[in-house]
Amino acid sequence: MSNPPATKACDIFTRGRSRSIKTAPPSPRSDSEDSNMANIADVLSELKSLRADLGTKLDNIDTCLTVVATSMAALEIKVTELKWDVSSNSTRINEAEGRIHYAEKTLEKTEAALDSVNTRIAYLESKTDDLENRGRRKTLRLDLSAETVRIRRGFNTVTKLFVDINAFRGFQRFQHNPCKLRVLHNGKMNLFTTPPEAEKFYKSIQQ
Repeated sequence: MSNPPATKACDIFTRGRSRSIKTAPPSPRSDSEDSNMANIADVLSELKSLRADLGTKLDNIDTCLTVVATSMAALEIKVTELKWDVSSNSTRINEAEGRIHYAEKTLEKTEAALDSVNTRIAYLESKTDDLENRGRRKTLRLDLSAETVRIRRGFNTVTKLFVDINAFRGFQRFQHNPCKLRVLHNGKMNLFTTPPEAEKFYKSIQQ
């Protein structure tokens, strides 16, 4: 005996069941899920705020770095200028030291030459005095002519002035002049033909 044919599902019932499945309302969420979603939203909001703050801070840092870079560039320029000034001053100092060294050497040579000249002058003065003394001893004679006595008397007043300061060195006779007053001052022999001339010189050395 053959089996009875299987009952064929009706399309109407099939479509009805699928429609009822698709349009079934979602199951209600639990309180814990809502709390988690709220926490996630808060975290996202906080992250956005932090990102904005971080961006602002990064911008500020970038601005500060730019300012620092500019300052460093300016400082490098100043340092370069300072190095140039130091180098220039060093060159000038070296040149000045060279000139000073040359001047010192020149001064030493000049002083040596001056000492030699002074020694020579002292020697010649000594020889001159010696020759003068020898000449006086050879030609020593008493000169008491009326003209000479008269001229020497005219020097009496000023002669006393030079005697007081130990500058009087007697009289010197010349061919065309009966006599001249001899006065030694600062190592130099001075001759005067008239009393006013000698008195004027005395006043000048007393000022």
